[in-house]
This record gives sequence, C-alpha cells and structure tokens, in this order.
Amino acid sequence: MGGKAQNGEDEARGKVLSSLPPSLVPYAELMRVHRPLGYYLNTSPYVVGVVFGAAVAPTKLPATILLDRLLILVLWSLFLRSAGCVWNDVIDMDLDRQIARTRLRPLPRGAVSSWNAVMLTAGIFACGGSLLSFLPRECAIEALIEIFFALLYPFGKRFTDFPQLILVNIGWAIPMSMHSLGLDPLAYKKPTFFMFLFIALVIVMIDVVYSRQDTEEDMKVGVKSMAVRFKHSIELLSYAFFYASTGALLAAGYYSGLGIPFTVLSVGGHFGGFLYFLKTTGVGKAPQVESYAKLACLIASLFWVVGLFVEYYLRV
Repeated sequence: MGGKAQNGEDEARGKVLSSLPPSLVPYAELMRVHRPLGYYLNTSPYVVGVVFGAAVAPTKLPATILLDRLLILVLWSLFLRSAGCVWNDVIDMDLDRQIARTRLRPLPRGAVSSWNAVMLTAGIFACGGSLLSFLPRECAIEALIEIFFALLYPFGKRFTDFPQLILVNIGWAIPMSMHSLGLDPLAYKKPTFFMFLFIALVIVMIDVVYSRQDTEEDMKVGVKSMAVRFKHSIELLSYAFFYASTGALLAAGYYSGLGIPFTVLSVGGHFGGFLYFLKTTGVGKAPQVESYAKLACLIASLFWVVGLFVEYYLRV
C-alpha cells in the first residue's frame, strides 16, 4: 500500500513538472508547484478567514465582496507559500545536501544558483505585495508580519527545538481576512483569538507529524525540531495539538454565536478528517504521510468552509 501510494505521488509530481519547459523545471521545484500540500495549508486559512468573517459580520455581506476578497487572498497565499519555499531552500542548502529526501533539490544539485534563487524570492514577494493595493491598509501590516516570519522560519531549526512555533504566523490569515472585509478583529476578540489559535495548532500539528519522517537524519546533521525534541512522545504531542485545535474551533464558534451547522460540519469534519490522518499515518510513521495529509487537509478544510458558509447563508 505504502509503495503504491508513493509511486502515485511521484507520478503526479512528474506530470506537473514534465508539462513545463525544461529551463523552468528547477524553479518550479524550488516553488514546490508539484507539492500541493503546502498550498492547501497556506490557502485554506484565508478561505476560512473570509467565510468566518462573513458568518460573524453584523450584516450579511454581498457574495460579490466575498468572492473578490477570496480571489485576492488566495493569490496572496500562493505567492507567500512559493516565496517561502524558495527562501527556505536558500538558507537550508548546506543541510539539504546531507539529507536523502532533500539532497536532489535544485540548489544542492546545482541546477539553480543561490543568487537566482534570492532574486526569485524577491520577485515572488513583490508580485504578492502588489495585490495588497486592493485591500485595506491593515492587511498590508499583517502581510509584512507574515513575510517576516516566513523569512525567519528556516533559521529556527538551527537555533531552537521549536521552529514549528514560528508557523503560528499563518494564523494571521484570520485577522487579515477580516480586515479585508472591513471588519475589525478587535471587535470580535474571543472569536478571532480562538480561530487564530485553531489555525496555528493545526499547522503546527501537521508540520510536526510530517517532520517525523526526517527525524533520524535531522539528528545526524544537527537540525532541530519538535519532532526531534519530542521523538519519544510525539504521539502524545500530536494528539494534544489535535484535541486542542478541536477545542479552539469549538470555542471560536461558541463565542461567535454560531450554531448547529458549524458544530456538526466544521468541528465534526475537522475532528474526523484529522483523526483519520493521525490514525492512518501512525502519527507520521507511514511512508505515505504526505498523501494522507493532503487528503485529510482537503476534507477537513472543505467541512470548515461548508459549516461556516451554511451559517452565513442562513442569516437573515
């Protein structure tokens, strides 16, 4: 089963990259265009943020406004993710050469120069930044916070056992999405806080589980991570994140006054989707962890959005 799943993933990646001109393939690899999991994880918080904002807004927002903000924020998330991946490879090049899973990435194998990768990072961030002109000023401030932590992240694994905690910055998608709709997150302090916390816990949980596959090699080359620090209790840690994220989502709904559709669909879908992920991967021990993570994230995020959309739709 694991071998078939891995072969399927490799085949899918090959199809994506083979559809591009050969000269662009190394740059596409740097941006991880063949690895959709990261795009799911970076895009879904903005989708959730927009629909969450629509569900708690004092008046029912026009669907055209929601679609406009969704388009802008989804594009922003794609640029942010792509630039972050390239920058991560620039900083990690010396470490990637020593790890089997990463030693054939474009920079370690010499397919792209470090200078070109840095210029690509700057160019992608600039393209993403151009979208912010269509959003309220507060969104630009939150975007700068996200960029700062994206640039900081690859250094974390060198100096702390908790680099995954830097990823909580993805939770800024919630207030940024609310600001894009003209809502003040501080007017909804508890709902915003718990939704931010929910997104942060989910992202950290997935990254910790995913990092488990590299634990042995990370220890050899001195890479720090929560998966290394808690290698003997990673199941307990992962389930703690899972249950805490479920509790945070419930709290966000409670303090927002959301009802049964949110609880059954959004919370229930999250619980079922990620419980499936943890069980089927053995908390990261299974070789097809990325495949299961993509499926769990897709299913759970669909339920998050559907539950919130039903709440929005039922509003008078």
